[in-house]
Amino acid sequence: MHLIREYINYIRKAQGRHQIHSPFVYNFVDSCLKTKIPQAFKNKTKQFTQRLSSSLTKVKTTDFGAGSKKMGEIRTISAIYKNASCKRTYAQLLYKLTNYYHPKSVLELGTNLGVGTFFLHEGNPNAKIVSVDGCIETQNIAKQNLTHDNLLFVQSKFEDFIKNLEPQKFDLIYIDGDHRGESLLKYLNMLGNYSHDDTIFVLDDIRWSKDMFEAWKTIIASKDFHLTLDLFKMGIIMKKSGKEKEHFIIKLKNVLTSL
Repeated sequence: MHLIREYINYIRKAQGRHQIHSPFVYNFVDSCLKTKIPQAFKNKTKQFTQRLSSSLTKVKTTDFGAGSKKMGEIRTISAIYKNASCKRTYAQLLYKLTNYYHPKSVLELGTNLGVGTFFLHEGNPNAKIVSVDGCIETQNIAKQNLTHDNLLFVQSKFEDFIKNLEPQKFDLIYIDGDHRGESLLKYLNMLGNYSHDDTIFVLDDIRWSKDMFEAWKTIIASKDFHLTLDLFKMGIIMKKSGKEKEHFIIKLKNVLTSL
């Protein structure tokens, strides 16, 4: 009921491209989201996802965050893919973001089976991607399927990883794990020194629970981020210091096509 109610509110408030007056956001909607997806990549995606969606191999999962609402500790890879992996429209978004903006350095908090990692990498194979997860068995599946030189997989709790992170700046940070509002706010605060003014933060499952949505509303109101985009399941935020504070609700499915 929470999601149904929120989706109705989202659709009611969502803005079309002609209602957007921010140059960055207009360009995001009119150019980034309309990036063409090559047929060769569609074929590669189909092979990659079919391998996961059909696998009955069982793995023992470790959840350090809120965890799945549907599954137990022992799960098949196909069940994990079905219930806990980024796919369809929002996976496309990850591809389009890295393909259009060409980030040189990407941080992903929450590897899972590596689906998000796959789309981030394929959008810009030259980007260095660091993907972090606390569950060694699911991350091992990602390692087996994604063996590119520019990918670094780290098995760690998010907070421990950030505390021990060497000084550097990421161009894009994708947070897809934990699913507790308090933790999301904590990670954003900790990552402040590892991002620059134009770092693109992508926050997954902002409506996963009332707790997560309350955190999202706190982020919208925060003085730390001057640009916030609501894409229903995901949120995009940027510091853009010195700019006028702006918030937009974008009808994502109106401008993306299915793979």
